[in-house]
Amino acid sequence: YSSPEGRALWMDIYQPAGDTAMLRPLVILAHGGSFMLGNRYSERMPALCRSLAQRGYVAVSIEYRLTNLLGMASKPGAYKNILKSVADGRAAVNWFLNNAAHGNTYRIDKSKVFVGGSSAGAILAEHLGFIDSTSQCTGVLYKAACRYLPDSTALPPHSIKGILSLAGAVLDTNLIGRHEPALLHIHGDADHIVQYGYKRAVKGWAPFKMAGLGGSRQRYISQQLQYTEHVIKNGGHTPWDDDDAAYQTLLQQVVDFLSRQINTTVKH
Repeated sequence: YSSPEGRALWMDIYQPAGDTAMLRPLVILAHGGSFMLGNRYSERMPALCRSLAQRGYVAVSIEYRLTNLLGMASKPGAYKNILKSVADGRAAVNWFLNNAAHGNTYRIDKSKVFVGGSSAGAILAEHLGFIDSTSQCTGVLYKAACRYLPDSTALPPHSIKGILSLAGAVLDTNLIGRHEPALLHIHGDADHIVQYGYKRAVKGWAPFKMAGLGGSRQRYISQQLQYTEHVIKNGGHTPWDDDDAAYQTLLQQVVDFLSRQINTTVKH
């Protein structure tokens, strides 16, 4: 779907078989891995895509550019690599918008586009949904945004209807303004990798802070964001990856959120 810096990025597209819907909602998902590891087959992404396709969605698991430990070892480097991944998320959305304008192979409803992910993928999704212009960014983040998220590549207004943040966070809560897409944020309150509050990630080792659900909630409220939260009490980082019961709970939360946003009833 894109070839930034000469590297081909791939996505897997899951769609309903034999459905008769003229237009379908689209959900684009990104894997976790601290922006250093993972691919479109990682974690629960394929299972989640299959489950959503069975319910009438076109679901997509994307790859994005990864870095190494050195690339995340400084604040400027980390911001650069995080925003490169966000740019790749933008490219994936634009790929489908362009396809919808030229034949619409996958019968996408352009008014019902959702982005989401787990851990690093959720961080990608939040920034993809919240950053519309470089003017929202300041300092080091502004410099990275000017290079990797220039306004010339911004998505058309209101392209994103909703965000699925599964153990995600935002680098600066000031990025969250009024009239943002609806948000589902699921987070364990004992997560020490992408921390629940506003703290340094990876048990305090990361060279930057991020605001998880607990650190963003007041901003959600003050900006009147339409958000749904699910706090996993005493939950660590992405418990749904290894626990089937936790995954089923997550799936139910995701399906219910999407169903509310598209104002339709989908089968469970």
